[in-house]
Amino acid sequence: PRLQAAAKDADLLVHEALAAHLLPPLVAATRAAGRVNAAKILGDIPDYHTTPVQAAQRANAAHVNTLVRYHLVPAPRRNALMARMFARGVDDVRPGTLLGEDGMLVTLPVRTKTVAVSRID
Repeated sequence: PRLQAAAKDADLLVHEALAAHLLPPLVAATRAAGRVNAAKILGDIPDYHTTPVQAAQRANAAHVNTLVRYHLVPAPRRNALMARMFARGVDDVRPGTLLGEDGMLVTLPVRTKTVAVSRID
């Protein structure tokens, strides 16, 4: 509720996202490799992160113009397949959300509702 109030009618919301549905194989592989503590950490992180769908729902509830998801866990390796796997279900809730990436520049020109996205290379 506090996020929704703070983001109400914002032009831009930059929100972290954790694709929890991608974690179980990582947890299993980490545990199988004998890295019990790392597996425990991977298994715990859904408790304090937001899924991509939840971030989209929150942006909708706050009537946010543009949603950029960042601090992506696990990080999708910049290809179309991984991006689609990461964002599974988001388009059903909020089409057009953006995955943040290194070099992304988001600008909000003064006195407009425009949100422009470009790259810094």
